[in-house]
Amino acid sequence: MKIFHTADVHLGLKFTRASYSQATQKSLVDARMETLARMVEMANDQQCDLFVVAGDLFDTTRIPKKMIKKAAEVLRRFESVVAVLPGNHDYIKPGDENIWPMFEEHLGEGNVLLQADKPQDLRPNLNGVIYPGVCKSKHSQENAIGWIAEEVDSASDAIRIGVAHGSLDGLSPDFNGDYFPMTHKELEESGMHVWLLGHTHLRYPAQESGKEDRLFYPSVPEPDGFDCGHDGFAWIIQVNSDGAVTYESVQTGTYRFHRIDAELRNEDDINQLRGRFESMRPESDLVKLNLTGRLAGDLYQSLGDLEREISDHVFHLEPVGRASVVREIGELEINKEFTEGSFPHQLLMQLVSDDDVLALQLAYELMRETK
Repeated sequence: MKIFHTADVHLGLKFTRASYSQATQKSLVDARMETLARMVEMANDQQCDLFVVAGDLFDTTRIPKKMIKKAAEVLRRFESVVAVLPGNHDYIKPGDENIWPMFEEHLGEGNVLLQADKPQDLRPNLNGVIYPGVCKSKHSQENAIGWIAEEVDSASDAIRIGVAHGSLDGLSPDFNGDYFPMTHKELEESGMHVWLLGHTHLRYPAQESGKEDRLFYPSVPEPDGFDCGHDGFAWIIQVNSDGAVTYESVQTGTYRFHRIDAELRNEDDINQLRGRFESMRPESDLVKLNLTGRLAGDLYQSLGDLEREISDHVFHLEPVGRASVVREIGELEINKEFTEGSFPHQLLMQLVSDDDVLALQLAYELMRETK
């Protein structure tokens, strides 16, 4: 069986960062649905048998009906079987009319919403059984897979597929154990041929391909912020009837978020920074730039022009944090601004000789303002 495994699509994520323009915000919101459609197309091209969303298809339990219907219709384009698990962001609960009844209605026959603590037999369409760990709340200090051990039919020749959403010991940043915490030991001893997991926004295992692993997190398919510095991924996993597994990571995202820290001391540093932006894609790269350092007068004054220049190379540039770049004050600047022998001139020249950079900077600016 060939499986396309994604999770944490977070449709409906709003991108309310203050620095985003309305156009940027809309593009980032729309990209998530576009990425879902692209993954379905990739899975079809790769002739996958099963398309699994391991939780958090939606970012919240309150999603516009139009988006719910659109998501289901996109997934229906997959040419075999789709299985969707509610995660902790889009958890399912009895009587909930917000997402899942409408989604299931439009998902189509033959596809599966994993909403109960029981095996989901895919036969006769596919020789597999899914054992889901369904999230029924946003937080839980108990995982959702405790029921599985008593239900596993290890005598069956069907491929046993665990699908769950939650944190994993040693990998996920779940310090208080609030996100359905799972352990390697219980997953490995569960009797599953493979575990398809969601929640942790890291790709696991870290390598791009292999055949030894059984536990998988795909990471997010579409990056969602400056703490997510990768291209967005999903897994294509082949599980044979004898339990042998091979896997390959595929890139799925449109946008890429970058954090760049640069210390500027001279013109060479500025040119090196320019060079880092030459390979950026103005249609898809977002950059948060943090500048530090000391620059001489003319170079310091050119920072505004530099910001405008590099912004042409990216889709979005966070307001440049240049408060930590100080103007380098020397004798030339002091002689240009103040009469030799005057009190400001004497004070500033003394600070130059004392090599007190911060005091010199503050005094110079203050003296210029009071001229």
